Amino acid sequence: MIKDIPSEELFNQLNFDEKAWHVWHHANFMIVRQNKQYRVNLYHMKGYYIQLWYHVKRNRIDKIAATKSNRVIRPYLDLIDINKLLQN
Repeated sequence: MIKDIPSEELFNQLNFDEKAWHVWHHANFMIVRQNKQYRVNLYHMKGYYIQLWYHVKRNRIDKIAATKSNRVIRPYLDLIDINKLLQN
């Protein structure tokens, strides 16, 4: 098991348990979104994003994947309401 924070490329090569370990120990939670089947948590770690796909009905994590692309945050942007910040 690699204990140091891996690069995005190395992270995606890790097995499921190793990916989960690194998310738990090193990643910073950002936001969660939900669709009909999944609750998708977005994390940030060492300059890249990680999405963790949790299947609600099956009560299990189906996928953990990393990317450096900023496009991954687009589905989460609609969930952010800055109106409360602007009122102050």
